[in-house]
Amino acid sequence: MNEIFIQGALTDKNDPDGSRRRKHAEIFYAARRNSQKAPWVKRIAQNSGMSEHFISKIFDHIFIDKHDIYGELRNFDPSYDMAESFRRLYEGKDIQPHDLILLKHERLELRLMQRYGCGQSAAHILASKKYNYAENLRHWKKERDFLGET
Repeated sequence: MNEIFIQGALTDKNDPDGSRRRKHAEIFYAARRNSQKAPWVKRIAQNSGMSEHFISKIFDHIFIDKHDIYGELRNFDPSYDMAESFRRLYEGKDIQPHDLILLKHERLELRLMQRYGCGQSAAHILASKKYNYAENLRHWKKERDFLGET
């Protein structure tokens, strides 16, 4: 891996404008798009208990495939929180419940798009009803703030 990982979590407290988090996410996503996929798929599958088949599809869905986003065919915008979830899943250290929910959410979102022809936005809303990554992430962040871990 050639990318630089920022030591310590970036939060609203130490990155109030989000610029460091955006930069970190951009570097992480670009590195995934330009890296060998197989090692990432293998390790995340091992660390998550999901099949390599599904992890490969999820990897492509998030990092490689282009989607109709507001009428424009493009990649997803880089997300710091998703990058950190993928980092933990790859490293197999400190994996959080919301990291696994992310994988389930993306797998369901992709299935809805492929099987039923849902657009990405509609599939995202439907998948969030069963696997709500954003809500679980908010809960985790709130708990960390309460415990003084940030």
